[in-house]
Amino acid sequence: MPTVTQAHRRLLQDCLCGCCWALRPRYKRLVDNIFPEDPEDGLVKANMEKLTFFALSAPEKLDRIAAYLSERLTRELNRHRYGSVYVCIAMEALEQLLLACHCQSINLLVESFLSTLRLLLEADKPHLHILATNSFVKFANIEEDTPSYHRSYDFFVSRFSEMCHSEHDDADIQNKCVCFCPSSQKLYYLNIYLPFN
Repeated sequence: MPTVTQAHRRLLQDCLCGCCWALRPRYKRLVDNIFPEDPEDGLVKANMEKLTFFALSAPEKLDRIAAYLSERLTRELNRHRYGSVYVCIAMEALEQLLLACHCQSINLLVESFLSTLRLLLEADKPHLHILATNSFVKFANIEEDTPSYHRSYDFFVSRFSEMCHSEHDDADIQNKCVCFCPSSQKLYYLNIYLPFN
């Protein structure tokens, strides 16, 4: 049986969380709503559509949305929840936003997206490397109206090269890592060719 102070503390936390929820910025509420209560349910598609519509209607909020999604993903990684479904949900949401908003204001989203990929690639978990590489391949295949010369892909070039030449005990992981060498060709184009044109 909880003591009186524990019961009061729990009531106060419930009250504060309920009151603060309404005061949170709309983009944070929309981002929080894409994460299901049961992680096995995956991304809440209806709420993802609302978030995408909001991002398209208010593109100036896109950088905040991406930063908050990145923060949610980083929180899971910092808690050493590498196998968390929430990491995959956050990456899927970032990818969907990237594909939906690429024409209007991709540059607002890209910095948070690339820093999130970097975090995944710096972790010592091969499944996170594969997740990051899949996301990068989707990003690299997006045609931009005007190329961005200020982005640096040096980290990604070296990391993907390491992955192509690394050896894993698990043959499936090894095959998946080697299959991503074509993304290194796209990186070569992005990093070497574009700055000189």
